[in-house]
Amino acid sequence: MTAGLDIGDKYSYLCLIDQEGGEVIEEGRLRTTPEALRRRFCSERPMRIAIEVGTHSPWASRVLEECGHEVLVANARKIRLIYANKRKTDEVDALRTSLAWREWTRSSCTR
Repeated sequence: MTAGLDIGDKYSYLCLIDQEGGEVIEEGRLRTTPEALRRRFCSERPMRIAIEVGTHSPWASRVLEECGHEVLVANARKIRLIYANKRKTDEVDALRTSLAWREWTRSSCTR
């Protein structure tokens, strides 16, 4: 599974996608706190989680990695699927972030 997480100041929006079929498995929101991320992700099998660069991405990526996941932090300005989107909502950004990991190159993301 792959997760896209659009991290906001108070709430983050999650979109889980089945890698094989490309089907959206789960969508929802959770509080943007270390405790909420641990509760949601520490019990999951290891997965790839894509997040955008932002104020919370350094600590959020560390928490998710502590839970055993591979975290990709992307610069949204370098990913056309995100920056060219005219329908900007947190839910859409989470979906597009989870899909965009396929486009990423070493120049547009860091681990």
